[in-house]
Amino acid sequence: MFQFTRTQTFVLVRTSRIAQMVVAGLVIFLIATGALFYNMKTINVTINGEPVCITTVFGTVGQALSHSKIKFYPEDIVIPSRETKVTKGLAVEVTKSLPVQFSVDDQTFSTRTAAKTVGEAITELAGRYGIAVKEVDEVNVSRFEEVTSQMEIKVRKAIPIIVNADGKKSETYIAPRSVAEALKKLGITLGDKDKISLALEHMLEPNDQLNVVRVTEKIETVKSEIPYQTVAQAADFPVGLPDKIVSRGSNGAQEQTVRLTLEDGKEVDREILGQRVVKAPINQLVSRGTQTSISRGGSTIYFKRAYVMKASAYCSPGGTTATGAAVSSGIVAVDPGLSLWVKKYMLKGMALHML
Repeated sequence: MFQFTRTQTFVLVRTSRIAQMVVAGLVIFLIATGALFYNMKTINVTINGEPVCITTVFGTVGQALSHSKIKFYPEDIVIPSRETKVTKGLAVEVTKSLPVQFSVDDQTFSTRTAAKTVGEAITELAGRYGIAVKEVDEVNVSRFEEVTSQMEIKVRKAIPIIVNADGKKSETYIAPRSVAEALKKLGITLGDKDKISLALEHMLEPNDQLNVVRVTEKIETVKSEIPYQTVAQAADFPVGLPDKIVSRGSNGAQEQTVRLTLEDGKEVDREILGQRVVKAPINQLVSRGTQTSISRGGSTIYFKRAYVMKASAYCSPGGTTATGAAVSSGIVAVDPGLSLWVKKYMLKGMALHML
């Protein structure tokens, strides 16, 4: 067994090149290790509320996280920012992102988001991919729902339409779909007889107007009068004089069963289903003059009809009529409209006179 003295070892190192290299390497290792330990710092990281200590020799927060044993993603939210310089005991808060499927109409993205709610995720992802999404656009889940891993977030861009239904007119937004699907989405239920302005299979387009007409039917019993008829019997007095009532008539009554068709509350059709007479009408019986001639002074006078008139008297002697004629026996003032066809007149109890 060889034993070296201190002097011999020193001489060996000086004379052996290999030994020199070993010593140099050892020295470099010790210096590097010392520098490493000198630069090593521990930061306090909170990941989704869970505290974790990460020891690192890297200079920025982003480098420290990416070289740790924990998997981090670019979409994770890091506070302070990844560019922040690492200092001993630095507090870092990380909100981990979750994988989601994000689609807007025909565009689909497999991505990640650290947003808490669907609404926040839509705002973030729409901005990331340069897509305009409005509040009126439809989403398959509530915007207030919490984001979960592998969640599908589907956005359908809405178009403006006008809806007239149940007495209300509204301008609303809805994603393109058939009229039947739109009615279901809007909570409008059609009755069997209701009418709509667009076919159920019609695909909605911007500014379409959808009119819903509510059609209802109801059966009613309607009471109405049956007017009495006037029956005339010949009588021996001049024709033209007023009828004389022999017996008065009275109206009857009837009931009709009708089907009423209403559109938005307004009657548009009426169909009589049946009717019955509740009370029969009683005809009115009158006497009607048929006499066209009279005898006076041994002569028969024929006429077409008789009139009931009012007569006014003039003072005689000394009076004059409207024409200026002196009042005397045989002078009668007659309406000019009658004087064109009245040739003779007779006053009851007086003789016949010529005009």
